[in-house]
Amino acid sequence: MLLMATVWFPLFIGTAQSVNDGESVVCCDAAEVDLYLIGSDSSATLTPFASELGDDVQSIVVESSAVGQETLGTWLLPDLWEGAVPAGVWTFSLEYEVSDAAGVQINATASINIGSKSFSATTDPASSFLAQGTGTLSFDIDVEAFTSSGNSNLELTLTAQTIVFEVPNSDASFELLWGTENKDSALSATIPLLDIWMIEPEIEGSDVYLAVRLDSPWGLSTLSLSDSISLLVNGQPVTGDPIETASDNTVRVTWTWDGAAGGVETITVQVKLVFQPDQTALTGSSVFEIETFDTGGGTGTYYPPDEPLRTDGSGSQLDVNIRSELTGGSNSNLVMKTTTVITVHDEVAFWMRWGLDHIGDDVTPLSSTLGAFSAGGVTDDDRISRAIEGVEVGEFERQMVNLGQLFLTNGLGLDSDELLGDFRNFDQLQIELDLMGESNVVNHPVSIVFLTTTEVPDGVAMNFIEQFVVSQPAPIWSSINLDAEYRSSMLTAMTNSKLLKSDNLQLSVSRSPFGDTISLVGEGFDQDENFALNIIPTSAITYAPMPLAVLSLLACIGAMVIGLRLSRNRIRTYLYLELVLLPVIALIFLFGFPPVWVGSSIAITTLLWWITAVASPKTAVQPRQWPSISCPKCSTPNLVASDERPYRLSCSGCSRTIKIEG
Repeated sequence: MLLMATVWFPLFIGTAQSVNDGESVVCCDAAEVDLYLIGSDSSATLTPFASELGDDVQSIVVESSAVGQETLGTWLLPDLWEGAVPAGVWTFSLEYEVSDAAGVQINATASINIGSKSFSATTDPASSFLAQGTGTLSFDIDVEAFTSSGNSNLELTLTAQTIVFEVPNSDASFELLWGTENKDSALSATIPLLDIWMIEPEIEGSDVYLAVRLDSPWGLSTLSLSDSISLLVNGQPVTGDPIETASDNTVRVTWTWDGAAGGVETITVQVKLVFQPDQTALTGSSVFEIETFDTGGGTGTYYPPDEPLRTDGSGSQLDVNIRSELTGGSNSNLVMKTTTVITVHDEVAFWMRWGLDHIGDDVTPLSSTLGAFSAGGVTDDDRISRAIEGVEVGEFERQMVNLGQLFLTNGLGLDSDELLGDFRNFDQLQIELDLMGESNVVNHPVSIVFLTTTEVPDGVAMNFIEQFVVSQPAPIWSSINLDAEYRSSMLTAMTNSKLLKSDNLQLSVSRSPFGDTISLVGEGFDQDENFALNIIPTSAITYAPMPLAVLSLLACIGAMVIGLRLSRNRIRTYLYLELVLLPVIALIFLFGFPPVWVGSSIAITTLLWWITAVASPKTAVQPRQWPSISCPKCSTPNLVASDERPYRLSCSGCSRTIKIEG
């Protein structure tokens, strides 16, 4: 029985359970993994992380038949992890495309070299003909069992003995393709990937801090580029964001478990790491005896002795709020006053809070970003207190005036020039830190407020804001929310606003006599979203909202007055109906269309009014009703067709002269 246990124990090391007093390896044996081909020439490598596949296809192009051994490509996986490699079949799959030929007859060999071990396979005669179009060239390589020392590279080499084109045209070609999601050529192998260590729990009151260590040749990438990692206690998932720290090739992940019953109890802790999508999780577990106390101690968040990571690979939420006002200036420049609020969440927020509590710490190893801050007025009593003191906030605000660009670029992965502008051009700069009502070092949002004043050229198109997130393989930011609003005064304008390169952000423009308003809003976009907001700031009187509104009003009034004069003695019904064009002009003005649109709408309306005034039919002339008088002699009625008095007329009946007085 002892012999059987000795033989079988290594096979179950991934799920071994034991009561531990320290650290112990709980995982992992060799596991099946796809090693993707990326890069080219001397930088051609193998990676287990699909997120490292790029946008540009890498290729080897053969344009003529060749006879004789030729190396087509070599890809390297540095430092294969230490451990036992079982015997099995590794599959090398390489995408290809044959163009302008009926096909290609190929005889090739795929070789794997690991230290002194070498394994190879040649093309199967049944599949050595590659027809025109696209397909996959595959090699099944038999690998014998061996043990990796941890110091050897895995080298994959493809060589061709013969390549013969069948019925080629002059532009015939044979391409081997890799390096993108669509062309994800890979070597499927079973190799040791990493060791997972389970660490003795730490107790703080009723909080239990459960941690694992990931040791692998990929260091931080093991955590940031893997599909997922989770922890279970007694079969139930531990919720909340874990705290991650790193040292060399080791990553420590610590969860806070608050489900302890109190007192002494035994718990089973299991870790699950999904290295690649659709891959069986790598698991390991341990049993611990713990004792918790209902003292209310702790903050509910693990406080690591080492600098935490800014990302676990999934990224954090970033909110950016911008409010800017354009006013008149001098020397052909305008003045822009801007308030920019950058709010960080999740891992980045915790990293910032931990860093604030370590300002001036010359004992703990810090990144260059946090290490750039000096102690200033921060004392040892303030530092590493698990709470952010007022003096630490003050030192951060003061030193950020000089370190702002470094902190934003290297710390937060933001391009400060594209987001805020060049720090050297600020006439005024004030920085404020908002802890959002929470002073402890916990996973809680933090806001940095930048109050800036700068001059901008009058009448020159410029990008007010553009893509400001530095794209990274392990994203710092997973979800970015942008709410930017730019306003002008009554005598300045922002015209010809254009949102370039993006369909996922929304641009809206409005105008009132008191100023222009331009809003740019984006919700939940990622680090690869490319955009730019281009605007022309100006103080030209024909663009400024108040002068433009007054000129437009006077032009409309003048046009209507002239139209009324032209329509004198004419029917004005049609002219009055065309007054409905006035709201159209108002809408063009209010929706912030360029002044040429406003002027054109007024000109067209004026022309229509005047044409209508001239073309309207004249009013009908009503005949005047004259009084009549009867002749005193013959009683014949006679029309008095004059207002003249005295007035004489001849009777139409007897021809007697009749005189009318008064």
